[in-house]
Amino acid sequence: MQTSDPALIGGVPLDAFFAFLLALVVFLFLGNLIYMLLRQALDGRTSPGTAKWAAAILQYAVIIGGVYASARYLLDFDLTAVAASLGILGIIVAVSSTQITQNVLAGILITINRPVQLEEWIVVGEMPSTGLCKVHDISFTTTILQGLDGGLVLMPNSSIIASKVINYSRGGLMEIHVSLSVPVAADLAQVRGIALAAAHDDPRIIRNPDQHGRSAVQDLFDLPYNRRLRSERPDLAYLEPAVHIVSVNDGWIKLTVRAWIKKLPQKDEVTSRYLREVLGRLQAEGIPVKAEAS
Repeated sequence: MQTSDPALIGGVPLDAFFAFLLALVVFLFLGNLIYMLLRQALDGRTSPGTAKWAAAILQYAVIIGGVYASARYLLDFDLTAVAASLGILGIIVAVSSTQITQNVLAGILITINRPVQLEEWIVVGEMPSTGLCKVHDISFTTTILQGLDGGLVLMPNSSIIASKVINYSRGGLMEIHVSLSVPVAADLAQVRGIALAAAHDDPRIIRNPDQHGRSAVQDLFDLPYNRRLRSERPDLAYLEPAVHIVSVNDGWIKLTVRAWIKKLPQKDEVTSRYLREVLGRLQAEGIPVKAEAS
């Protein structure tokens, strides 16, 4: 009596199939290992984005090449026949995975146009928005953001392309607002002087830049991305702290203090410290005040 080797559909022996599965696991492990080693080798020697994409390309090349070689030599993989048989399947998958396809195409557009890059501080969306977040990682389908509270926000790449994105790292500056309400009988000149003095005393708030400070701030506008958006150098006077009257209501005058900072992740800390300082100085002068930050 003749016995036949146990085989799967298509005449593939079980031992060859299990060998292919083992090879698949090995190449997945090698791909991830190569990604981590190349990232460690390139980090600090090139930009985070370049290191990330170079490592990812090599990772996928190893995985895809290894899987193809394993299938070719262990499963007698016929590329022409498989390509023909997958034609209809590919159409079905493409139609059923429109969202995935959109995210992959959006990931390619993000790579080419680079509206956001790793380590940049951005805000995505209208309302509700993500709040100020750092770009933690960009994959083929997903962009991972990390908020100031430490939480990770996983956003489809198509959302990055379709939504409004405010990129604070490209501009290098962020405006903070503090609202003060004082009685109509208060000396507005004194209130204004106290508010501006508190801003000038905080080293993290841009104020009346001297020649060195002015040059440092001006350099932000000379970055390649910003120079494309501006035909001439801007006047830096508008970066100095300013106090504006907003409204008068029920015996109170509402003022807004506007200032600019360069330490983007410290926005809340700088605003809170400035607010405490202004309140303390006004109360020390006997001036009633109501305040809020935004």
